[in-house]
Amino acid sequence: MSLGQRTQPASRWQRGCVLLVTTVLLVALVGCPLGFVAVWRGAFSPPWFDQLVGPARIIGYSTWNANCPPFTGCDPTLHESYVIWLIFDRTKPFGLSQRSYRLMRLPIFHAP
Repeated sequence: MSLGQRTQPASRWQRGCVLLVTTVLLVALVGCPLGFVAVWRGAFSPPWFDQLVGPARIIGYSTWNANCPPFTGCDPTLHESYVIWLIFDRTKPFGLSQRSYRLMRLPIFHAP
């Protein structure tokens, strides 16, 4: 067996990995902007989620008042938005207050 025959499988494996990484990046570069535009134009409904990560909680949802923190009642506005909030709830172990930070706000315009 010559040296050239031993390097053949490694070369195919490397080409396969490069092709896979290139495909994933291409799908991400095309898919993310298209998804963003679809949500922005109201053609696609973004997901609702509520996840706990230690003392932090990440919440994403559609609302008619993007300035209103989650789980509080606020009057609706004329514009729908998708918001993602980061909440640090340290009230249980230390008696401190709850802090809310809006990470993202994406206005949703409904096409006629």
